[in-house]
Amino acid sequence: MDSMLGRLARWVRMLGYDSLYSSENDDTLLEMALREGRILVTSDKELHRRAVARGAESILVPIEGTEDQLALIAEYLKLRHGVPHGDFLRVKPVRCSICNGHLVQTSKNRWQCSSCGQEYWIGGHWRNISRTLSRVEGLLSQRAQR
Repeated sequence: MDSMLGRLARWVRMLGYDSLYSSENDDTLLEMALREGRILVTSDKELHRRAVARGAESILVPIEGTEDQLALIAEYLKLRHGVPHGDFLRVKPVRCSICNGHLVQTSKNRWQCSSCGQEYWIGGHWRNISRTLSRVEGLLSQRAQR
């Protein structure tokens, strides 16, 4: 993900996806996506255009609006990779939302990042996450009815 999408990168990590968030220049991001077989998520129209022209997978998202951004990614993954919306929009505690490291379960509802040591647990914030994901599902339903 390009440097303007840090919040989105954290959300995608919460959903269990390996997500690199980088401030590297556009050429480096594009080369990394091609070399590693990653999907480039960007709000930069020119970078998106160049990525598609070079054969990289790329998703163009608005610079703001986490729910819209997540809905666009969900639509892309369903269309291009057959990932059902519900599978994408389910929290999977396997990635650290801060550093992208792997989470290790330490008890029934607790995890710790093996890279940075950040701890995660199911608490009150979980309801906020669930509400946001429900709103994304609502957006997807509205779009499907059009």
